[in-house]
Amino acid sequence: MAVDEILQHVGDRGRFQILRVVLYIILSLLSSPHDIMENFTAAIPNHHCNVKLLDNHRSEINITMNLTTEALLKVSIPMGPDQKPEKCRRFRHTQWHFLDSNVSVLNNTELETEPCLDGWTYDQSVFTSTIVTEWDLVCDFRSFKYYAQAIAIAGHLVSGLVGGIFSDRFGRKPLLAYSCLAYGILGICCAFAPSFFLYCALRFLLSASISNIVNNCTILVLEETTPQWHGTIIVLGGLFFSIGQSCLGGLAYLLSDWHMLQLAYALPHFIFFIVFCWAPESVRWLMTTGKTEQAIKDLQKIAFINGKKDIAHNLTTEAMQSKLKEDRNSTSKHFRIKDIIINPTMRKILICNSSVMFAALFSGYGILLDIQVLGKNIFMNLILLGVTDIPSKLITYFIIRNVRRRPSVAFTLLTIGSCIAITIFIPEDMYVLRLVLFLLGKGSFASFTCLAIAYTQELTPTVLRSTLIGVYNIAARIAAILSALALVTRKYFVHLPLILCGILPVVATINIYFLPETLNFPLMDTIKDLEKRFVKKSVSKKEEQDFLETTEC
Repeated sequence: MAVDEILQHVGDRGRFQILRVVLYIILSLLSSPHDIMENFTAAIPNHHCNVKLLDNHRSEINITMNLTTEALLKVSIPMGPDQKPEKCRRFRHTQWHFLDSNVSVLNNTELETEPCLDGWTYDQSVFTSTIVTEWDLVCDFRSFKYYAQAIAIAGHLVSGLVGGIFSDRFGRKPLLAYSCLAYGILGICCAFAPSFFLYCALRFLLSASISNIVNNCTILVLEETTPQWHGTIIVLGGLFFSIGQSCLGGLAYLLSDWHMLQLAYALPHFIFFIVFCWAPESVRWLMTTGKTEQAIKDLQKIAFINGKKDIAHNLTTEAMQSKLKEDRNSTSKHFRIKDIIINPTMRKILICNSSVMFAALFSGYGILLDIQVLGKNIFMNLILLGVTDIPSKLITYFIIRNVRRRPSVAFTLLTIGSCIAITIFIPEDMYVLRLVLFLLGKGSFASFTCLAIAYTQELTPTVLRSTLIGVYNIAARIAAILSALALVTRKYFVHLPLILCGILPVVATINIYFLPETLNFPLMDTIKDLEKRFVKKSVSKKEEQDFLETTEC
């Protein structure tokens, strides 16, 4: 295609591309903790009711001055089935007789209790502050944590389609730059939110911003490199995405206050706002939307950065402009959502690919949104989940370059579902085995994300790439929202979230059959290119069927 030829002409592996990839992987490092940050900022520490002030009798005050904290809890808080203080109830009256060593406290169910009317006391040995401790999101309000996660993920949902349409119409660069600025400002506001409801609203807007950043940065990098480098770029981004998740575990351990953790990820985005204001627009987008003059200017800039000054001057010749205009005349039409729905080929890809994304993200977020369920050390669990991705994504690099897309994606979906489903039958005290299965499922999900990025880019034409990726993002984020809400159902049936997360990916593999193969094909610029790809798929299937019939005869 003309675009790939021109990119090779000005240099598709020079200093400019290296700088773009470096920015991409740093942003991957920073953006990966956003959705899972609330494992720490919304962590639920051990807690119990505040021990209410005793009756103002001088004798009882003198008694309490000589009692240990353990003794005060013994006479004020009933013991739960695990022989630990109840988290949501306290004795209505102080049970002084429990101080007698001869009196058993095991059977205290008949004693009168009441809710925690004076608030809660939280264990600060792990987290000095979380949104749970700040706004008392425990006991009857425990589900608010998961609602906050669902609201935050809904931000991705809204920005997916709106941001995609904006990016296809006005360019990748402006949306990317201003989303970085918005994330920095909103992140600071979120860190000092005075109420839980304002916090949720700001997290919603932060998710919308980070979604635009990730989607547009990925598109921008891949559109300015030729297809043979896409596998390397995608895997590099995926590796640093996983490293970013592991770093979150370490940083959360050092910054045990949720305000500081939120600020640590918000402030660097101001730097990226400045960088992207200077950076050029996607040349492929400029050429396919008819902005020839701006495309030539940006190509000259790329050629100069790559050290090809002679080529940069030749780009102003009439021959080069004619080539750009020919490419523009065939692809400059602005497409709308209606064009996607009307076209049967686009409609088939949209439905099948969206269902695959939905299933994978539902299960993947089922693992990531509540890692406390794995028990033991929450920081080490997240570090292990991130580190496990590294070998998975290194293997995925060779899969992207050598193995067909359809069987690769289908295999990862089956592995994700199987690992989660098997966990249902393993007792919670078998911590190591449960963790191994979760790590294997998380590794498969990491492979899927790299494969899905490559496959989705190859399945979408340039004129609709950002819009379609926005639609897929909507499907994925609906899955993530429902996954967060599914965690609430654990209090009704403990295995229901795992059952759903295990079944959906297995069922979704059926949709892979209806998608075309894209390995070693160039990126498509128009819907006609996509229709030709489907025609080739249909012809190859017919030839295979004819061959089998001939063999049987």
